[in-house]
Amino acid sequence: MVLRAWSLLLLLALLGGCQAGSPLSLKGRQRCSAQVASEANGLLRPLRYGQCLLSIEAVLERERAEAQIRQQAAARKRLAACFANRVDVKSLALSLQAAKASLAKLQGEPYLESARPQRLDPDYQRRFAAYDQELDQERYDTALAQWQQAESVRYQNWRAGQRRRIQDEQANLAALARRLNQLNPQLFAAPGSLGPPPILNRQAYGQAITCRPEPLR
Repeated sequence: MVLRAWSLLLLLALLGGCQAGSPLSLKGRQRCSAQVASEANGLLRPLRYGQCLLSIEAVLERERAEAQIRQQAAARKRLAACFANRVDVKSLALSLQAAKASLAKLQGEPYLESARPQRLDPDYQRRFAAYDQELDQERYDTALAQWQQAESVRYQNWRAGQRRRIQDEQANLAALARRLNQLNPQLFAAPGSLGPPPILNRQAYGQAITCRPEPLR
């Protein structure tokens, strides 16, 4: 009975202090409730709760101050890293844009045929004898067949080379994006922005090359 009476008096004193200008925060009351929940002796819980309330606001304030110090230290570390990396970030970003332009050009590049054999001019051919006309037609047909065969090989070689060039440029783009992401993961913060093709976050890129200090909280 005496213990319960002291517990009640302690709680009343705390509530009175709260009304007198020393408010107890909801977070503080919740923290203390959680701390005394494991107390096996139900009679001791009010006392433990009251004791916790006596110091909880100072504990919370100290935790807030320590958290702010850690946040400020982390912000200073990020700012120092930004200054150390911004030249590389800008250089890699320019290389990334150039590689994307090169890839787009490659993907849109048409195949250009070599010169075809010239067709026979019917009006001109009629000036010659039928035998000569037949010989000219045979020579043209042979030249056309040879050109078509050579052009088929030429096209296949071009297509294979084009595919290799595109794959090489895509690999170059991916490597540039990985290096940028290692320097600053925020540059590709959006889902799927690492590609293909990689898409820079323009706001994060602006911060990465200007290195503006973060607002202190």
